[in-house]
Amino acid sequence: MELGLDDRSVSETIRDCDKMQELSYDGLFLRLFIKRESDDSHILILAQLEHEHLKLLLPFRVLNDLFRHVEVLEPLMVLELLAQNYGLIVKIGPRLGRFIYQEEIRIEDTSSQIVSVHNPNDHDFTESFFVKLDNTPSGRIAKCALAFCIDTPVYQGWLRSKSNKTRQIQSLSTSRIIGADAVKRIIESNAKEPEAGKRFNLTELDLALEVIKAVMGQQWYDTVLEPRADVSSRTYQRLVRSNAVHPLSEALWSGQPGNYVRLIQLGIYLNQLWRTDNSNQLTDKVRELRQYSFDHTYYEIKMSAYFDRRNCRVSFIPREKELETPDFRIDAADGFAFAECKRKDSESLQIDSDVEKAASQLEGYGGPGVIFVEILTGIDNHTAREMLDRGKQLLEGMKNICLLVITHEELRDEIDTIALGTRAWGVKISNTKVRLPPSIEKASYFNEPVSWLPLSQT
Repeated sequence: MELGLDDRSVSETIRDCDKMQELSYDGLFLRLFIKRESDDSHILILAQLEHEHLKLLLPFRVLNDLFRHVEVLEPLMVLELLAQNYGLIVKIGPRLGRFIYQEEIRIEDTSSQIVSVHNPNDHDFTESFFVKLDNTPSGRIAKCALAFCIDTPVYQGWLRSKSNKTRQIQSLSTSRIIGADAVKRIIESNAKEPEAGKRFNLTELDLALEVIKAVMGQQWYDTVLEPRADVSSRTYQRLVRSNAVHPLSEALWSGQPGNYVRLIQLGIYLNQLWRTDNSNQLTDKVRELRQYSFDHTYYEIKMSAYFDRRNCRVSFIPREKELETPDFRIDAADGFAFAECKRKDSESLQIDSDVEKAASQLEGYGGPGVIFVEILTGIDNHTAREMLDRGKQLLEGMKNICLLVITHEELRDEIDTIALGTRAWGVKISNTKVRLPPSIEKASYFNEPVSWLPLSQT
């Protein structure tokens, strides 16, 4: 049998599984079985029930590197993660996705192939398509019970990778970017400042700039953050993708203490998220931070660092031209979720378009999903509730969205310093087919602020 699974292993999984999940849709009955195989792996079986007989469809070996706590997930969620990580894009009519489950898709073009696989590298693949065409008074509908397609060479390469089986999650408490010698040097360079609070702030700002330089690159730092940067130069426009002053440069030379606090916090966020092996795909976001659209990516960095600091495992999802994707995945001890972040460009409190766009990205990719929307204007609880009620109306009937959260970043006067804080208001979306892990839901309300270690103390 493929994937190194013999008949005995498959039979034992079905007979003595840890979990079994039944799926039914429009007369089709499927069963998923999962069983722990070893400390490093599980066996996942997809089967179909026909006339009271169980027909084996596909067996998979799943390394625990896919999700640290596989045992807490339902088998369908494991299959979804497998398809999202190692699958090819499936096209059903206009619908694109790596994992499509229980959807009705309107077919406008009847002359082309209804189901196809986007396979640019011409890889072998293992697919499972359960799609039925129905003619209705309003047109043809493709009823998709389940569709996914595993890229065989990519999947088998993952199985062969011993490093994935034994890779440990890096410590979240250690400094990843700045070495101890550099920290010591910067602390000593500000030692002559007599006022303790000012000395601390100057040190943290210098350290944050060192982090930014290390992450963004020396050339970017020297070209873009110069006080009189030549925005008309080809080098500048290549790095920033614009001829406007980069928001980070504007903040650095503004002379406003609040902007310095945000610069320091960016350094802390990047230090929190840094992985030497780029296992969380942070470098994709760094490319976006370098560009003029910095503010939107900063919000994603802030939100992801917050969950990372709460001992969740955060991984950014690479953008794809062919596919709508959320911003990042959150793995907690009790499950996972996908997050999409939207930041308003103006003081407007109109968030309909932001909520609808975020919902489209999550619905097209998978769930459970959380939408975060950052507004620039401070609001009271009554206004927040009205905005959430409107957002909830827009999200009714969507199957992957579990929570909508509105956030507002504010500067708070604390003892001898200015601190950055986040207010949050949220509403649960009740009519959904997926469940948001309780720990992720609780964290999303920001009711329990995390303690950020100063860069000089990491």
